Amino acid sequence: MKKRILFYLLIFSCFLVNTDKVYAAPAIISESAVLIDAGTGTILAQKNADKKMYPASLTKIMTAILAIELGDLSDVITVDDDTPYEIEGSHIALEPGEILTLKDLLYALMLPSANDAASVIAKHYGGSLQNFVEMMNTKAKELGAYGTNFTNPHGLHDKNHYTTAADLALITKYAMENDTFRKIVSTTKYEIQPTNIKNEPRYFTSLNKLIYNKSYNQIYVDGMYISPYYEYATGAKTGYTPEAGNCLAATAKKDGTELIAVTMKGISLEMYQDAHNLFNFGFEEYESTTLVGKNTFIKNVKITNGDSKEISVITESDLTALIEKNSLDDIKSNVYINDITLPIEKNDIVGRIEYTLDNKVIGTVNLITPISVKSTAAESQENLFITVVKFLGFVVLLPTVLLLLLKIYNDIRIHINRKKRRKRYNKN
Repeated sequence: MKKRILFYLLIFSCFLVNTDKVYAAPAIISESAVLIDAGTGTILAQKNADKKMYPASLTKIMTAILAIELGDLSDVITVDDDTPYEIEGSHIALEPGEILTLKDLLYALMLPSANDAASVIAKHYGGSLQNFVEMMNTKAKELGAYGTNFTNPHGLHDKNHYTTAADLALITKYAMENDTFRKIVSTTKYEIQPTNIKNEPRYFTSLNKLIYNKSYNQIYVDGMYISPYYEYATGAKTGYTPEAGNCLAATAKKDGTELIAVTMKGISLEMYQDAHNLFNFGFEEYESTTLVGKNTFIKNVKITNGDSKEISVITESDLTALIEKNSLDDIKSNVYINDITLPIEKNDIVGRIEYTLDNKVIGTVNLITPISVKSTAAESQENLFITVVKFLGFVVLLPTVLLLLLKIYNDIRIHINRKKRRKRYNKN
């Protein structure tokens, strides 16, 4: 009887424990994947995120952002004689001598993933494919994508053309900070008007089923078969080669929280299933929280060469971080102050405040001074100057006041004497 009671108590306790839904990190089907916070780049979930992979057309994210930074959407570009015959894979049938704007070529690059558009852009802004590729690799290193090496601007297979999911997430994060890039990758349909060679317009749609899906394809998410379309998706790029498999760099935003997911070497629609699961996990488990506001007073600090002087320090900007839900009370802050010496100008950076969670830094804000403070010597000189000015002013002002009073006294005395004389005259 006692064993039976204990058994039911155990079952009941397990039921109580499971009344609160706990979300585990999602199972990822693709060979490599990562989910990051679009604001800070913090990795939230991953599978082989640093494994060397072939990026296929995800390469075009770097091509696009470089072109946007180097040019203007209204730039006029002429298709060279070689590209239409050199290119393989997806294209928009560009012709030698055809004239288009950078805007048209960028939309062709990112929506139907045109390889010919990639080459034309690269040759125009790099002078040659090789020069442009060097610029791509330089930019990758600047962004911290050290596991990346590009050999072309379009992503057609080359054994020396590789990257990682983590690197691509960083590159996508950087690109999405550009409004022009963000607008292009969120566009579902685009039309290129007739050119000097093509008499008919070109129409194309985005290949990214997260933002545009007219097929009946289904993916399996949370025990159900659903459309690959994702209501919170905002971009960015798909890719495929036989060697790279199906690849996806995707962005999504919900309730102020923005996430980036990269999946590499999936089969068929697995990349969309992984993206759904990664985004659902991120939005369910994390929330965007403001840790400190701009101009928040932090503390008073002593000035090194200011005797007993102290000055207030405040935050330079807001700090918002993506943190696990219900972990706000576990966040700690540490203040680091530089040696502060006079003089100090308003808004000088004098330190930083660092926020950590589980001993990991989740955000940092500079600390600044709200006012200017002169050096002690400068203050002494200024005080001496003021004293001298005051003294000279007193020396000049006192005689002036005395003369003015004397004049008033004389005027009154003369007025009285005149009055007396008039009275005597009237009596006589």
